[in-house]
Amino acid sequence: MPNALDVLNVARTQIGFHEGASNENPYGIWYGIPNAPYCAMGVSWCFAQVGLSHLIAAQTPKGFSFNPAALHWFQMQGMVVNKFAGQPGDLVFYDWNGDGVADHVELLEAASSGGITTIGFNTGSPNDPTKEGCWRVHRNYLFIIAIVRPKYPILVKPTKSVSTTKKATASVGAVGAVVAGATGINHTGKITSSPTPNPSPTIFIAPPFPSSQNSFAIGQTNDAVLTIQKSLVKQGLLLQKYATGTMNSQTLAGLIKFDKKKGIIVKSGTIPQIVYDNLKGKL
Repeated sequence: MPNALDVLNVARTQIGFHEGASNENPYGIWYGIPNAPYCAMGVSWCFAQVGLSHLIAAQTPKGFSFNPAALHWFQMQGMVVNKFAGQPGDLVFYDWNGDGVADHVELLEAASSGGITTIGFNTGSPNDPTKEGCWRVHRNYLFIIAIVRPKYPILVKPTKSVSTTKKATASVGAVGAVVAGATGINHTGKITSSPTPNPSPTIFIAPPFPSSQNSFAIGQTNDAVLTIQKSLVKQGLLLQKYATGTMNSQTLAGLIKFDKKKGIIVKSGTIPQIVYDNLKGKL
């Protein structure tokens, strides 16, 4: 039975999508409200791909498009949780101007005391805020108005993996020629089918930046170190055999190469958050 990790796997396939002119995007076409803000419709689309729309059907059987109405519905359903106790697959609602109204929603990927990592639609790129689309972003708790936990089936692994080879695109005149997942939308609004996903045995969720530099000391073993190593391997700066999750001299050498490549000057033996986030964003 599909669960939270399946929804996140779908969202991950969309990272890197960027919208066309006038909010042109395939998620709004699918929902029925094209050329409009689509953060909620993008999230709703992810749930639909794994058959879990009923968990977030705050406005229609497809999900929701208006965040204030959706948040009220979730509150009435008793789904709001402590905002410092978020879990992967939760919905994060934001109030940007402090007026008590939900302005934006994203999917929670990871959380710690220092902040959260989310996947958001109609969200500015971390590298270029003017480029709106679907991106992985790291935020603090300041603007969170509520965290909502849909009533997922309780499973520890995703039941499906979703192909990452097909991504929505609105920048080449064909809005989402095929959106990765169970259904896609072409620029005429027609729904198309894609292959049935294959089972996936494992999943890795990169954590937010650690609160202490000691996490990166030689010999330390944790997921933050593994995040760095996986990114360096992907960029050809570290051999796969050294990506063990334990900090080693080979990883430090790879980091030096990465810093030089990016023109970043850092104090010897330290890994600032800007470097970590940059590496994490390349996974």
